[in-house]
Parts: sequence; structure tokens; C-alpha cells
Amino acid sequence: MPHPAEGGRSPDRTWLQHAAIGLAIAVLVACGGGDGADDGGSAQGPGTGTGTGTGTGTGTGTGTVTGTGSAAIAVDTNPLRATLVADTARTVTQRMPLEGGTLSAIGADGSVYTLTVPNNALTEPTEISLTPLGSLAVDGLASDAAYGVQLGPDGAQFTNYVTLTITPPPGASVPVERQLPIGWSGENNTVALAALDPTRRETSLKLLHFSGYALLLARQGTNATLEPARHRLGGDAEARLQSLTAERLLQERQRQLLGQTPAELNLDDIFKAYDEEVLQPRIAAAGSSCAAGRLAIQTVLGRSRQRQLLGYPDDAYSQSALYGDIMVQATAACTREEYALCRDEHIVTRMLPYYLGLSRQAQLLGLAGSPGVADPAWLQDAEAATAKCLNFELQIDSQMVLTEGSDVDAHTVRESVSARVPLPFNLGIAFYASGGSYVATSPAAVPLSSSGYSVTYGHTCASVNSTTPVDATVWGSLGFTARQGGVAQRAEVQDFYLTPAVAPTGLGSSYSVTLSSPRNPTGCEQPSTTTDHESWVTAAFPTWIQPFADPTLAMAIRDWRIVGGDVMATKEFTTRSDPDASENVTVNTQMVLFHKPAP
Repeated sequence: MPHPAEGGRSPDRTWLQHAAIGLAIAVLVACGGGDGADDGGSAQGPGTGTGTGTGTGTGTGTGTVTGTGSAAIAVDTNPLRATLVADTARTVTQRMPLEGGTLSAIGADGSVYTLTVPNNALTEPTEISLTPLGSLAVDGLASDAAYGVQLGPDGAQFTNYVTLTITPPPGASVPVERQLPIGWSGENNTVALAALDPTRRETSLKLLHFSGYALLLARQGTNATLEPARHRLGGDAEARLQSLTAERLLQERQRQLLGQTPAELNLDDIFKAYDEEVLQPRIAAAGSSCAAGRLAIQTVLGRSRQRQLLGYPDDAYSQSALYGDIMVQATAACTREEYALCRDEHIVTRMLPYYLGLSRQAQLLGLAGSPGVADPAWLQDAEAATAKCLNFELQIDSQMVLTEGSDVDAHTVRESVSARVPLPFNLGIAFYASGGSYVATSPAAVPLSSSGYSVTYGHTCASVNSTTPVDATVWGSLGFTARQGGVAQRAEVQDFYLTPAVAPTGLGSSYSVTLSSPRNPTGCEQPSTTTDHESWVTAAFPTWIQPFADPTLAMAIRDWRIVGGDVMATKEFTTRSDPDASENVTVNTQMVLFHKPAP
């Protein structure tokens, strides 16, 4: 994409370089649009009327004329819409790691859909799905065949291109001059043209976001098919620009693959219109809300990435997105909104993915993670807000009853313990296979207070001399998983994972007892005094280990009753010693987990 100050193109650039520019713009604008949805910064013109698009041929329609640039974009009030049926039985789903990978799905007709994700495209591991379509039709675009797929999660954004390759069924005839790539988005499946990679003979699309895509086999040539419907492609200015650019690129690709003389593409009007009608309004709205800020950053960074791929230097827009006001304003709005949800509504599932995504984005952009270089202020602010959000306290109350021995040694030990354990956010976050994460860890061990420590012997030849309750210490780590639905749906906590650890200070609670041998017919003789350390620490805590054993976490107390609000969750359980153990121990435990966001 040219620098805003550059008036034209370098005369020595080949058609392929210009085609790649068109592809870049098409990919960038594909991330929005559809059904006229508010994107936080659409620029609406002063009225409605008849507008002529800038694509090849004449596209006239009644709609809203947006912007005042050299390429005013007419948005038709009745855009093309796709009617489709998803073949959900053929859906293929894979959790894609940060390193990326490849995922394929096969339609009922034998068509193959392959998605390739590079290792620098995701900000977090993502559940990705491909669903082939059972049928697809677009009223206004006559076609003999359609090979389509729906990508999920719908609307997912990427920091680098992912590639979708559509391979028609074996033996299918798909002439180049009748290939018509489309995409659709929004609740009403508004259709726009999609840009094919001009360097590849197969149908390959480079995407920065997910929606639905298809290759239509037009009933006539693409020009004849598009002529009556060109003005109805795209539901907003961004999608119209996508379609205009994609059409020019499609025609040039056809010329190349058919062995015709390549033409010199001129996309300057679309470049200018994009900056004036899409980019600049979104930048102006960047600080108004988190949604507007994210859209502005995605738009500018997408534009910047394409400039880099094409060998163009960063310009003022890119610099502002990476280092300047756009990033500062947008992240400030997002951090503020995310923390408010956490503090006021106790939505704790969003803050960590938000911070981790922001952190990874900064690393991918070279703004964080370098030794000796401080993270940018906006990332530090997000980390501080995450720490204030993911702050918990755990109240533990547990009661033990132990019975052991026979005859003169038969006795019962009772002890209750309690503790209030702070669990602040832990920056050294750990993840585990279930999809959960450890988010909080005790900074230090806290007292496990003993109360009601008592020892009773029933035999007349046994006497307890003294009891010495000695405090122990406890600490732990806390994690959680979220209910399915994702961050966008403000997912609630599905379960908590607590791994506690207990240790006595010294030898723990103890008692002194004198046992004598019974003498017949009555009396006691040969008294012997000993000290025993039977206590909650030595007898009760071990009963937790087996029922909560975890192959990866050593021990994890799960299955909490999720409450929400200030009291996030509660857990009550009873544990017992093994049936063949020498002592009989019953432990009743109550836990209450509090959410304590900092003000």
C-alpha cells in the first residue's frame, strides 16, 4: 500500500507486486462489513442517491454514498445474501496451538477445505472448526456449483495471514474464467467477493479473520455474472472496497492463468478510498470504546503487515498504531472496560485471556519480551489491572475425628483448624491440558490455626496429662476453567482447581499420655508416659490426597459449587482414612473462595 504522501505507483513494479497489493487490501477489508453493522467508526455521507462504484464495468445502485474521497463508494440497501445449509456432520474441530498447524475437512461431494495457520498468527490457543456446506446459493449470482465452508469461531482475528485452500471434487471441471470466489458475514450472510492469491493456480485465500468462504462455478463468465449484481456486493463501504479490489485481482489472475498478456493494475483510487472512508474514521473513534479501539488497531496493523510484506516502509498510521496514540487510547479503553467487568460483575474469565492476548500481540510486534527492555506502558497497565482483578482469598475450616487403639490404648482425638489464605495473581501462569490455567498463588505460607484440640481415653488405666495445639502453615495455588462460550459471551467459571499444601511448625499438635497395665482384679501398674503427635496435620490432611490426586497437578480439589459475586465458590467434602488403616479418621471440610478485586 503506498505511503499516504505518495501520489502514485513506482513505474518499475510488476503486475504481480500490484496484484499482491490488491490482495493485501482485499484481505484487510475482509475483516469487517456485512449487514451495515456499526464498527465504531463508519463514515456515513450526507444522504442517499444513485452512486457508481469504482469496479470494472458500471455498477449503479441506490444506497448511501460514503466519504468524500476520490472513489466514493455506493452501498446498496439490498446487498446480495447467501442462503446456505451447513453439513455439521462433517465438521472438523481442532485446538490449534500457538505454533499453528493444518486442519482439513471434506465435503459430501469430495471437495477438500484446508486451513493452514502459521506460528505467528494466534495470540492464544484456539479451537478452530471447518464445516463444509451441504448447499449454497446466492440469488443474483447464477452458478452451476458451489464449494463452500464455514470457519469458526466466527469473527476470530489473526495477527498474520492464515491460508484457506479450496480443492473441488476429483474430476470436477472448474474453468478459470468461471471461478468466482466469495465470502459472507453478518447475521444475514451478506456477500462480497473474496480475493484469490494471484500467485497460485489452486483456489487459495489469505485471511486475517474468519467467516464463510466459497468458490462458485459461475454459469457464465465472471464479467457477465457480475455485471447485473456488482453494485449489490458488500453491505458497507469496507466490503464494497473488498469486492472492487477482488474483482480487479480476479480478472488479472484469469488473464495470467489463461496465458494472456498481463495488464497494469491501477488500485490507487481504492487505496485512497480505503484510507479516507474506512481507516481514518476508525482511527478517530479509537478512544471511544474498547470495541472501537480494537477495530482501529486491527485495521491499522493489518494495513501495516501488508506494507511490510510488499516492501513498503511503515508510515505515520503504522507508527501510531504500534507506538503512539492509537495503541495507547485503544488499550486504555479495553483495560478499563475489562477491569470494570471484573470488579463490578465479578467476571473473572475475561481478564487473563485479554492480558495474555495483549502480551502476545506485543511480542509478535517486537514491543515486549526483549531482555533489558521494559514492556510498553499500556501492557504494564494491563498487567496491573489483571493483578487487581484476579485477587482471591480462601477460607478453610476443617474438623477431624480420629479413633484408634483397643483396650487401654483406645482413644479419640478431635481437632478443628482454620485459615484465611490470600491468593493474589501469579504472573508465572501455568496452563494444563483441560484448558484451565493457574492464576493465583499464595505469596507465603499462612497460619493454620488449631482449636478444640482434645484427646480422650476411655480406660481407667489411661490418663491424658496435657495437650499442646501447635499451629501449622498452609499455602496453595488456584486455577479455573471457563464454561464453553468464550470470552465474547462473558463466560462464567466452570470449575476451580485448588492445590493446597500443609506443613506443621515443628511437629504439630501433640499430647502427653500415661498408660498403665491393668491389674487383676482391679488397679493399674507399670505406668508409662509418652508424647504423641496425632493431629489434623498428620492424620486429616493425608485423607485429602487420594480423593483429589491428579496425574498432572499432584492434587487438585475440583467440583466447586459456583456462586458468583463476592463469594465466588464454595466446596464442602468429607474424607476418611483407608479402611485397612490402623486408625479411623473422618474429616469434614468447608471452603469458601472470595473474589477480592482491588479498588
